[in-house]
Amino acid sequence: MQRIALTGGVAEGKTTVLRMFEALGAATVSSDALAATLLTPRTELWHELIAEFGQAILNAEGQLRREQLAALAFGEPQLRRRLNRLMHPPIVRALQAHLAQLHAPCVVVEVPLLIEVALQGEFDAVVVVHATPALQRQRLLARGLPPRLVRQLLRAQLPTRCKLAFADWVVRTHRPLPQVEQQVRAIWQELNSPR
Repeated sequence: MQRIALTGGVAEGKTTVLRMFEALGAATVSSDALAATLLTPRTELWHELIAEFGQAILNAEGQLRREQLAALAFGEPQLRRRLNRLMHPPIVRALQAHLAQLHAPCVVVEVPLLIEVALQGEFDAVVVVHATPALQRQRLLARGLPPRLVRQLLRAQLPTRCKLAFADWVVRTHRPLPQVEQQVRAIWQELNSPR
């Protein structure tokens, strides 16, 4: 099974590109979706986050307030390191367990922090999704994030231009959607061509 990592920064279109691969026939996995299952109320990780950051990160129903976690994580580097130390190991274990159960010729895995947590060696190839910083900002603001949090998010992340050195392919998502689809289709054809 070919394992293809799909990475990039926040609001660069990773999920859209992942869906395009899925529509072409790829098995797909989102590490963000796996993380969401690990963060449901009363899971081990849920308890660990509350122990570390307090009840303020919960809403009235006992669910994690992701925007509160983001504000903590992206407001101060030390808090971000504490959050990453708790979250990354169980997410990586869940991802590895999920991949071990898949039986498909090719799987595309969305891993936003692929380079930051040095997971690129786990994959056969890397696709980097890239948009302009201005478009990232615009998309985040359109999602309703406050401008201050948008600035913090973008400042805290490894710039996508630094991830390009690890790319086997780059999908540029600041282009019109049909052109993005064309880029994805070309990668898919290359992945499926006889070697």
